[in-house]
Amino acid sequence: MSTIKADYAAMTAGQEGLVATWARIETHLADLDATVAATQDMQADSLTAYHALKLRWSASAADRQLVLQQLASLVGAARDHYRQVDTMLANRFAV
Repeated sequence: MSTIKADYAAMTAGQEGLVATWARIETHLADLDATVAATQDMQADSLTAYHALKLRWSASAADRQLVLQQLASLVGAARDHYRQVDTMLANRFAV
């Protein structure tokens, strides 16, 4: 007979890690935007190129952030489901 072991702490840590990663990325992007905003009065090819790339990058970043949020949610839901099943089975075999 095999044993299935759910590590609730690892699932919680995974969910929290994904949320923290999402928050760090958002902070870095905001810092970058603030730094670049200070150069708005410049007329340079590099700034123009940056703005063009920023549009593409922002779209990709939004997609990545959505995926991180969904993963965090799914990890949390899996943990909750495992805990419910574990509790239900424990109650079934309670003495």
